[in-house]
Amino acid sequence: MIRLGVCTLPENAALLGAQGFDYIEVGLAWLHGLSDEEYAAQLDIVRNAPIPVEAANGMLPGTLKVTGPEVSEEDIAAYLDKAFSRAHEMGIKVVVFGSGAARGVPEGFSHAEAWRQIARFLAVVDTYCERYGIELAIEPLRRAECNIINLVSEGAMMSALIDLPHIGTLGDTYHMVCSHEPYSAFSVAGRLLKHVHISHTLGVDQGRIWPAEGDGEDYKEIFDALKAAGYDGRVSIEAGCEDMKKDGPTAYSVLSAARG
Repeated sequence: MIRLGVCTLPENAALLGAQGFDYIEVGLAWLHGLSDEEYAAQLDIVRNAPIPVEAANGMLPGTLKVTGPEVSEEDIAAYLDKAFSRAHEMGIKVVVFGSGAARGVPEGFSHAEAWRQIARFLAVVDTYCERYGIELAIEPLRRAECNIINLVSEGAMMSALIDLPHIGTLGDTYHMVCSHEPYSAFSVAGRLLKHVHISHTLGVDQGRIWPAEGDGEDYKEIFDALKAAGYDGRVSIEAGCEDMKKDGPTAYSVLSAARG
């Protein structure tokens, strides 16, 4: 059965676990940036939480470029060494590669070369995935956030062409709506679909919030499309939330009913 999670901090795991969620998703760049003392404290919270940390988004800080003329293989390797080691110790199974500021193509730079740079970067990441038992999901982002890999079909195409064992794509319903991409794109990705983000889209490029009863979003359509694609992985809520204690039970109930 598809598992339901939330993008948040470990401090919220106890509350969300009590509401029925299966796991939480943290930020990899956040995790990497913690001091050793801060990391130890977060790890202690995770190990005592009722639900695990199984995913991480926010893979790279915007200053660590993977496209353009300022790519440093040494800096990338040093970052991945620490980040993936910590991710593995925390129990993370899938890392999301959105990171629009890091992968965005600089003005005047060749997009063709940027695609090749991303492919080379993913080949390096795949070795860390192998070492630490982690999968990577390329996140297609709306064009307002990034000027390369904007569609699930493009993420799937990149994954298929590089043909690396731990690299696939992600489907984010907000970015899909903003990019006018149908949910049938999940079936285009097929086995390459590694992870999913879900939310209620307020409007094209107008933000997103947690799912709620009667909000106008057809969540059953989303889960039906995922099932048609043969997907049986994780679906994380990624959106703003003013009151997690109040909105969490409703969001879980809506998504659980749609999942079936």
